[in-house]
Amino acid sequence: MDNVIQFRPVELIFMDAAHLTELAKDRGTLQAEYIAGAALEEIAERLTTAEAAWASGEFSRLRKVARLLVGMSEQMGMETLAKVAAMVAEVALTSDDVAVAALVRRMVNVGEGSLSAIWDISHLRI
Repeated sequence: MDNVIQFRPVELIFMDAAHLTELAKDRGTLQAEYIAGAALEEIAERLTTAEAAWASGEFSRLRKVARLLVGMSEQMGMETLAKVAAMVAEVALTSDDVAVAALVRRMVNVGEGSLSAIWDISHLRI
């Protein structure tokens, strides 16, 4: 047992900036930045809520929050987060506790990566 190897999975995050560009065209740059900022805060809150729902065994609540995350992340062009949140919503009410736990962890990791990616490019104008 001296040779313990720790793995830290890394997943590519796919973003579709066209959603943000379209928002800026429709609403104007300043309004688009405000809307995007509010949406990012809401996504961060929903990720925390989803993790708490899973931890407390509230799987119907977890499913509801994951579905909300699908819509919000699609609107922001967070393609990978939308796909993983959809998977969480699909398995949340199954009896496969291991799959639910793994997908919730993946959703949180992908969500944090997606939020970080957007904040990293926030110095660029929409």
